[in-house]
Amino acid sequence: MIHPLLRTLLAMTCVIGSYATAASLQATAAYRERIAAPADAILEARLQQMQADGTPGQVVGHAALNPAGQTPFHFSIVYDDHAVKPGLPYRISVLLTAQGRTLFSGSAPITLDQTGDKPVRIMMTQGASQEAAAPAVSSDAHSEASPDVSTDASAAKSPTAESTAKPDSPLRNTYWKLVSLNGKAIQTQSQQREAHIVFSAEGNRLSGNSGCNRMMGGFEENGEQLKLTQIGGTRMACPPGVVMETEFTQTLLTVARYQIRAEHLDLLNANGDIVAGFEAVALY
Repeated sequence: MIHPLLRTLLAMTCVIGSYATAASLQATAAYRERIAAPADAILEARLQQMQADGTPGQVVGHAALNPAGQTPFHFSIVYDDHAVKPGLPYRISVLLTAQGRTLFSGSAPITLDQTGDKPVRIMMTQGASQEAAAPAVSSDAHSEASPDVSTDASAAKSPTAESTAKPDSPLRNTYWKLVSLNGKAIQTQSQQREAHIVFSAEGNRLSGNSGCNRMMGGFEENGEQLKLTQIGGTRMACPPGVVMETEFTQTLLTVARYQIRAEHLDLLNANGDIVAGFEAVALY
């Protein structure tokens, strides 16, 4: 028989191992205009797979700078290394916003297995624009077409990409699946429940699962401000999820704001750091 202490340590190792697939990508975004960014400006970036027809596909990573500071903006995108497919084209898209208004935007195509240690450089242009479909990265993109080359966001727009852009999912009455926690990618183990959260359509109650136990509590929403309160749950014994579960519930109590882009929800703390990321899951 396995000693109880050894069994617990093995279980904890499995959970910690679920974070080991996280990878990061360094990037820099800038604009040419001699305009100072507002003090409350926010820079948001996302890493997205491009489909065969050139339209945006799955979002695999996010980053945010709040406040953004001034150009050039340096940031790091954390993504699940197992979720990306080597050799396929991806794209980094960035938005600089202030008080809900887009100031600058841009994008750059990349192939993740060719980035190396060089930061991806993105040249932004003024104003909001529907993100054009990024060109596929060909097999000869090892040199001048590498991520170190700036890409201007004023490239031709794709009507197909504009027509297929997904609307933002609502905060309430959406099943939000946890995909990242404090910068670490989350993968549900075979014997572990899926961590998720649902904000009630009416009232201010939340429910979900913290990775093992059922979770419940309340929330206060005011614009983009969000505070989660009285987080509680059942007390089932489930060692494989105890490490992530405790961190998840404690992190929720630090949330001060949220932001939604298409089918992705980020929860941010009072310092503007993204502490948890979620993806909307369709319920049939």
